Amino acid sequence: MCSLCGTLYSTRHWAEAPGSGAAVDARRAWMRDRLRRVELLNRVLGTLSLDVDDWMGTAYVLRSRTGESVLCADLATLFAEAERMTGRTIDPLDGDLLVRWSAA
Repeated sequence: MCSLCGTLYSTRHWAEAPGSGAAVDARRAWMRDRLRRVELLNRVLGTLSLDVDDWMGTAYVLRSRTGESVLCADLATLFAEAERMTGRTIDPLDGDLLVRWSAA
């Protein structure tokens, strides 16, 4: 299956579940959280020369500065692809990395 079909028919990752409330408010809050997540991902992965964009609220586009890009359905896939692209192990909870990222 190509990544486009896999993205169109995939379910939402548990980390991106909307909060409670009316359907419109929940969708608005979910999108706001998603855009904030993209902002944080760019701060974290920007130190590794990577860039993240939202793709229609269904996936993330991960890009390197050399022009390589990959569509990632969820955060687990995004970090696995970031490791592949950089050739480095990335632990987003590593204490030293958190200190460096918070200074960026």
